[in-house]
Amino acid sequence: MRLLHKSQFPFPMAAALKNSSHSSDTHGMNVRTFFLCAVLSASAAALSARVQESTAVSSKPATAAQAQTAAAKNPRPLTRIGGIDVPNQAYAQKMIRNYIHAYTDTKFAKKSLAQVLDNGELYRLYIRQELKKRQMPPALEYLPVVESEYKPTATSRSGARGLWQFMENSIAPFMQKNEWIDERLDPWKSTDAALSKLQDNYAMFGDWAIAIAAYNCGAGAMRRILAAAPQKTFWYLAEQGLLRDQSVQYVPKFLAISELSEHGARYGITLPEITKSTRFAEFDYVTVSGQVSLERLASELRLDYPTLRLLNRALVKSCTPPNAEYAVRLPAGMERAATIALRSIIAPPAPQKPTAKTGPAVIAHTVAKGETLFFLSRQYGCSVDAICAANNMRRDDVLAVGKVLYIPAKHAET
Repeated sequence: MRLLHKSQFPFPMAAALKNSSHSSDTHGMNVRTFFLCAVLSASAAALSARVQESTAVSSKPATAAQAQTAAAKNPRPLTRIGGIDVPNQAYAQKMIRNYIHAYTDTKFAKKSLAQVLDNGELYRLYIRQELKKRQMPPALEYLPVVESEYKPTATSRSGARGLWQFMENSIAPFMQKNEWIDERLDPWKSTDAALSKLQDNYAMFGDWAIAIAAYNCGAGAMRRILAAAPQKTFWYLAEQGLLRDQSVQYVPKFLAISELSEHGARYGITLPEITKSTRFAEFDYVTVSGQVSLERLASELRLDYPTLRLLNRALVKSCTPPNAEYAVRLPAGMERAATIALRSIIAPPAPQKPTAKTGPAVIAHTVAKGETLFFLSRQYGCSVDAICAANNMRRDDVLAVGKVLYIPAKHAET
């Protein structure tokens, strides 16, 4: 405690002490007692003022930088992230915080994570809604960040494809793949498949961290590892080196991204939030029997072709399979219009006999792969110009597979 100098006392007290120095020995004890009380009183007053000043300063709201610094020096334990429990033990905490630091250490790292989450803008609301329906941890919305950086056409060196990086031998019974279809490339169908697979893993292992790691290394491999492990937790397996390194890093990296995405302000990072638009979360469907070009359907619907293509990435040849039914995904509210459009595409008007009033008879032809206007003119015995005139097109137009052309009958060209 710092004692005040006599000159710092309030004036009346200073005068009293000055006068007391001339008092007799009889009153010496009273003077000393008075002096001590005065010193203690003044010192207490000064200390109180300093405490009040300190309290006033500390009560001011901290800046974001101060809050981030304080959080870094005294991090709170990360015991639950996005519905997934995390043990309050040194190894687990360190692994997650290492990745939090990696994503927030530089402007480039922050920008990169923000860009990846922005890539997922079209798909994240659908994933979030499905997680809620299935009562699954909301943190799983961020698993595609680790898997594919939210790129629906991503392909790994090992051949895994799509938003959720399915290998071809792991898609059954959730999706299909053949010459015409690869549903791994469909962000919505692959999301349904991935969430079903994660649910199966959780039902098998009863622990989300292990279920997520098994999504990476395979449920069969995880069963074998757990059978030989004395402790059945992901963090024990990881710390003891019982998992391959990719799986060891997979879970803490995913949890760190989830923590940053939900609580970015704590770490001085701002990440994009998804909009509430349901444009890419709610759809209509129309069932197509036989081969129909997406470009042709988009044209009939007066719908932007890239949008229809984006909604149906699984159709690798941009048309429905020729010998099967397929549910084409449409923007919400377009089912009726698509049903009407398909009638004109698949069942065009029957050819009519030529008359003076109706003009030449026509034959409806669906373009197959490799066909050209010259090829069709020779096949049907009419000129290229006649075909172009009947279909309002130019000689140099490229024919899309599945496009329906109306071919003037041979005898009508006179």
